[in-house]
Amino acid sequence: MTAIPTVAGSPVTIEYLERLPNFISICASWTFGQWGCQSHGSYEQTRAEFEEAKKGSVPLTLVAIENALPVGMVTLADRDFDGKSHLSPWLKSLFVHPFHRKKGLATLLIERLEHEALRLGYKSLYLITEDARVLYEKSGWQAIDCVQTPYGAAALMERVLPTPPPLRTATPGRK
Repeated sequence: MTAIPTVAGSPVTIEYLERLPNFISICASWTFGQWGCQSHGSYEQTRAEFEEAKKGSVPLTLVAIENALPVGMVTLADRDFDGKSHLSPWLKSLFVHPFHRKKGLATLLIERLEHEALRLGYKSLYLITEDARVLYEKSGWQAIDCVQTPYGAAALMERVLPTPPPLRTATPGRK
């Protein structure tokens, strides 16, 4: 569990969905309600994707929790946009509950997902957004193309992840 700044006086943590199976239906409902019902998906299909979420590989879903309740989520997945299947992995399903927006949770979820991608050995990430381009640009993402989605025109964005500094090792006999 990762502690993050307090929001309205309550601490928020970010946890792996894998450790919180009771939140799978909530994450599936958020995702299906926001995107799936408009793209000819099904709730069952969406729920199955979240049931596959793992800590050590993709798909990987992170959940922001406040007062023991989920308030946001984001997923790292192999694919998200059929028109660019050669690109991988993807940040997808970034969602913050409307009551918890404008508090910095989206940025914290993005940063944590980038950290997880680095941990898994990825050097870059991709996403599609119709309406949150500015949010992602503030986090270092760059638009690399314009694409059409079931919702209209969207920006295809890329985030080249920073290279972590090399680990320093001690050399025997040296200070």
